[in-house]
Amino acid sequence: MRALRPRLTAPDLALAGVGAALTLAAAYASVRMGAEIGLGALLVVAVFVGSVVGFMTAPHVAVSGTIVLFALIPALKVFAGDEVGLVKDVVVVAGVSAAVLLFVFAGRRPDRMLLTLVGLLLGLYVINAGGGHGIAWAQTVRLVGEPLLLLLVGLTLREPRRTLRWAMWTLVACASFAAAYGILQQQVGKWTLIDWGYTFEDQVRTIDGRLRSFGTFDDPFAYAAFLLFGVSALMFYMRRGVVVWSAGALILVGLSFSYVRTAALVLVALGALLLARRGYLPSAALAMAATAVVGVLVLADSGGSEAKTYPVRSRHGNLTRTDQSSSLVLNGRISAWQAALGDDPREWVFGRGVGKVGTGADRARYNFAPPKDAADGGVTAQAVDSGYFAAVADVGVVGLAVLLLLFARLFVLGARARSRDSDAGWVALALLVCLLIDALTRASLTGFPTAFLGLLLIGIALAAAREEDSSADAATTRLAS
Repeated sequence: MRALRPRLTAPDLALAGVGAALTLAAAYASVRMGAEIGLGALLVVAVFVGSVVGFMTAPHVAVSGTIVLFALIPALKVFAGDEVGLVKDVVVVAGVSAAVLLFVFAGRRPDRMLLTLVGLLLGLYVINAGGGHGIAWAQTVRLVGEPLLLLLVGLTLREPRRTLRWAMWTLVACASFAAAYGILQQQVGKWTLIDWGYTFEDQVRTIDGRLRSFGTFDDPFAYAAFLLFGVSALMFYMRRGVVVWSAGALILVGLSFSYVRTAALVLVALGALLLARRGYLPSAALAMAATAVVGVLVLADSGGSEAKTYPVRSRHGNLTRTDQSSSLVLNGRISAWQAALGDDPREWVFGRGVGKVGTGADRARYNFAPPKDAADGGVTAQAVDSGYFAAVADVGVVGLAVLLLLFARLFVLGARARSRDSDAGWVALALLVCLLIDALTRASLTGFPTAFLGLLLIGIALAAAREEDSSADAATTRLAS
């Protein structure tokens, strides 16, 4: 009688091999270093291994957990410490590791053109024709690379339809929670928020004397973008019902308290997509064209300097300080054209250099938290609050062209699924619209969690649409035979 032997797939064997290697490494380290190994290091390893296992064997659970974690990390940094931010990088590396194992051992292949464009764009950032490979370069490469790699992770994971279903419900639940917290912030007021540990100009911001809600995030803009992701899920994936309408009303109320003006532009674009889905193509085209015109005007127009006045609380009363900075029309810190292109036309082709301008330059000045001198009126790095201008500053017009080709390919894949009225295809287009418009006035293409979650979910949605096509083709073949 033949003995029964369990069959292990190639990814299972690879995962077992990685686990065995980590076990041996941990045993060796414990023998050599003993008590010198801190609890934090063990927790990091545990989170990494657990995340790799989750992304490979239960992607629906892993992705849902990632959404919750990414939505809460900004608040956890305030209440638990800035070191919590490292968890996101561990999860991203784990997701990429799982995708590589699935690519090699399970034959899970993302779209070839997307893979090529991501590789080309990351190559431009790594080579850095503008020169320099210091801390600012490394920070920028990390901030650009992690969201792009998460896009490939979403395209590679198993069971994308099930994963998308879990992800959409989790996204709506987290957006509802963030909106409710944002409404609560309006009730308690700015001084109570300062007492809770938030700070002016980091999280607590006002406009015309009104508090701008930021929910569980670092600023009102990331909060608004996340809520718009939730609106996209409600409009293009969920079936109408009491729960959906209630969640939608709550999210829209919370969104209104962010006072982010580009959110209205995104809502118009989402409305245009909804009209297109219902068959009202002329009206949809008109609304989308109007959105595009306004977006181009916002991107093309830049302003000079503005004075920002905000209160600072002290034991002796309330003080007022005025800082001088420069701004883009809706939300910026310096003249976008000047910062992105510079004065030398030779820099326009391949950029001024990765990390010379933008978020990477700012992040290079600190490890976990901004330096105190930045909050005390010290000199800050130039930052361009537009994802497109930031790309031009980093890798020039060539890099921007590759980035736009990447987005065009995503749009084409989503449109193909849309033509079959696939929920997955429509939600991919909606998330893409949110991300592209948000990037007009914010460096959200490298922003956390906007780009991280947005590109991950777009990848999962496109993979789900591709799986739907495969299932439909298989069913057609069976009927024909």
